[in-house]
Amino acid sequence: MGGELVVGIIAVLIGLIVCLRGYVALRIIISLLGAWMGFIFGGALVASVTGEGFLATTFTWVGAIVGALLLGLLAYAFYQVAVLLGMGALGFTIATAVLAALGVDNRALIWIVAGAAALLAIVLAIVTDLPAGILIVLTALAGANIAVTGLLVLLGQLDVADLEAGYVPDGGVPLWAGIVALVLAILGIVVQWRGVARDKRMRAAWAA
Repeated sequence: MGGELVVGIIAVLIGLIVCLRGYVALRIIISLLGAWMGFIFGGALVASVTGEGFLATTFTWVGAIVGALLLGLLAYAFYQVAVLLGMGALGFTIATAVLAALGVDNRALIWIVAGAAALLAIVLAIVTDLPAGILIVLTALAGANIAVTGLLVLLGQLDVADLEAGYVPDGGVPLWAGIVALVLAILGIVVQWRGVARDKRMRAAWAA
């Protein structure tokens, strides 16, 4: 239960920060997203090599923590590259959430679609030069999904061992979880948009 509590709380906190402050504090947010994806991929990689369950042993936890530190620090140090990787992580996270909500349980299909979504998000970032509106919407959606995932873990409806990309809970994602994620995403968009508008007014007043 200790592992579920720690991972659940971390996921909820990261999700809320990404959802509500994604565009305003982009460099920190990208680093957090890198750390979260590194945690998932690091644990999954060690689990696949050792044949153990995801986060089921000390080695998988070490792999997850090393992955989180590695990708988080790389994302902070190499910001421009990290922005593209962060956009890929956003696309990947949103795609897996949508497929889970639709009840898709074919892991190979989920990985393929989510990978394509990640690539599309990276291309979108390069082509559009990351306008504020796109970043606000994507960070709000991705953050809401991460936060609700953490909430499901805390409530015991999702096991830590099932956080690997491509997992869909038995019976699909609860309806209330989808509603909470949608409401939280909308709230995140509103809060971020107001923050950007306020920042522009403050800069204009200072310049005057």
